Amino acid sequence: MKNIAILGRPNVGKSTLFNRLVGRRKSIVDSTAGVTRDISVEKIYIDGIEFNIFDTGGLLDISEDILNEKVREKALKTATEDSDILLFLVDAHQSHPDDRHFINAIRKTNKPIILVINKIDADSHNQLINEFYSLGIKEMVGISAEHNNGIDDLKEKILNIYKSLDKKENEKIIKNSENENLEEITSEENKINIAIVGKPNAGKSTLLNTLIGKERSIVSNIAGTTRDPIDETFNFNGDNICLIDTAGIRKKKNVNNDIEYYSVNRAIKSIEASDVCILMLDVFEGLTEQDKTIANLIIERKKGIVIASNKWDIREKGITWNYYQNYMKETFPVLNYVFYARVSATRKKDAEKLLSLAIRVAKTRRQKFETHSLTETFVRATREYTITAGGNPFKIFYATQTGINPPAFAIFCNHPQKLNSHYKRYLENKFREIFDFRGTPIILNFKKRSKKES
Repeated sequence: MKNIAILGRPNVGKSTLFNRLVGRRKSIVDSTAGVTRDISVEKIYIDGIEFNIFDTGGLLDISEDILNEKVREKALKTATEDSDILLFLVDAHQSHPDDRHFINAIRKTNKPIILVINKIDADSHNQLINEFYSLGIKEMVGISAEHNNGIDDLKEKILNIYKSLDKKENEKIIKNSENENLEEITSEENKINIAIVGKPNAGKSTLLNTLIGKERSIVSNIAGTTRDPIDETFNFNGDNICLIDTAGIRKKKNVNNDIEYYSVNRAIKSIEASDVCILMLDVFEGLTEQDKTIANLIIERKKGIVIASNKWDIREKGITWNYYQNYMKETFPVLNYVFYARVSATRKKDAEKLLSLAIRVAKTRRQKFETHSLTETFVRATREYTITAGGNPFKIFYATQTGINPPAFAIFCNHPQKLNSHYKRYLENKFREIFDFRGTPIILNFKKRSKKES
């Protein structure tokens, strides 16, 4: 499989082209320069051949802005080390001296380059292509990423380069493509999706980079550095993991522009697409109201949760782990069922222990149980603590599993509508104790047994 990187100055349409090739809106598109900072990666297929495509941050010339410098360095590093084919994007209406500067820089990689002249939105714009011949790139194509013009021509050029790179390797890939696709479908079914969430600057990007062993997300003390969700799929101790680094979620009143609004909404969508969320906390701040809000987002969506207290290695002296856990449970009792982990996001050992906990929770959410063992557990619990409902002793007839991920169960009883919340909580805690449902919400639906079952 070959890797394609989209490079170019800010605002030339890189993310629009990326979304067009991917076939959905993955990267945030906005007229503000510098929206894309981290590298977004997606798989695409051209004539049945699989490629990884990278959307990079805008190439800016030397600047006093440290973050812009990091974005530029990361984009050029991707072109140099990770990519096989480079798409250098320019704006047909705004030729710029920096285009030549950066093309000369990426020529040194000896990677094939396609000069993609974007924003050819009408036939009258075709003449604009001529002035870009002076850049000296043999492969050129005019497109409109926004209006889907010229995209087929671009794909054809990518295929031609692909076929010329390694003919022998390509023949092997084509021969085995059907088997690879079947393996991919199987692995997708078993994949564990883990989202790293939290406030800005909690250490989310650092954790992702530590786990995968490279700087996939840009780390900066500037709040809001991560904008698009950044995901990385890899194998960890035999498990297929998709790890997602999300934008920091701030209070609504502090979200003051469209870019951040879309970033936060995508972070929430990443929660919805996950099996388990790692909620990163800053140990120096404790559990803030915003942390509680984020935790509630996870709980409401019935996702697994692991709470990671970051920067534990540099905490204030005298704070013990038992004290900290008790503080957390007293401050936010609704999360008494979750795993707590003390970590330093820069330490590989801590990061891997944290990931192992998240995987454990994910597997817990996929457990299946026989009706007999479920019924026996609930009946025993009602015998240990008996109540009356509707004037009669509360009785459970049987329980059955109705879903996984999240785990869901139907409990058929005599007076479900008369059960109080206290007793429901007792049954849930007893159920968790027996079946070890730590780290995940469970759904218990109490139902009246039908007359046919009586």
